[in-house]
Amino acid sequence: GEKPPPDEPPPTRMPCCAPLLALAVLATAAVGLCARDGQLAEALAPGGAPRGLLERAYVCSYVVDATVPHLADAFTQGLTIANGTLYESDGLYGHSQVRSVDRTSGWTIASTRMKHHHFAEGIEVVGNKLVQLTWKASVVLEYSLPDLRLLREVP
Repeated sequence: GEKPPPDEPPPTRMPCCAPLLALAVLATAAVGLCARDGQLAEALAPGGAPRGLLERAYVCSYVVDATVPHLADAFTQGLTIANGTLYESDGLYGHSQVRSVDRTSGWTIASTRMKHHHFAEGIEVVGNKLVQLTWKASVVLEYSLPDLRLLREVP
């Protein structure tokens, strides 16, 4: 397999044992602190949370509606749902890709592999495109939807 550039330590490989939707729900709950009275925008603004906000914040509740199988060798770095389709960004040098996933079966609908020196990170759907970040390469990748055809790289 491909090795990362010499100045970067290889990422830790962890076995994937959580089903995809449970992973999505737990990730949302883990980072989804809810602030009262619209103060979340203030918390995310430069300079951090206003004094006392974190004491008033609370964790939103969640319910796991279903679980589906997940590829054991897919190391999720980005996850988003748009128009009923789940999109996942899997990161690992030489194996990074972006995929659309059937939310019921867990099967890959479409996927695009990245260049061996790109490590996939976060993703988001913007209009009719999917935007993906890379780790340390400082490149943003833009894909067409629904086929995930690479449209451009922006350094």
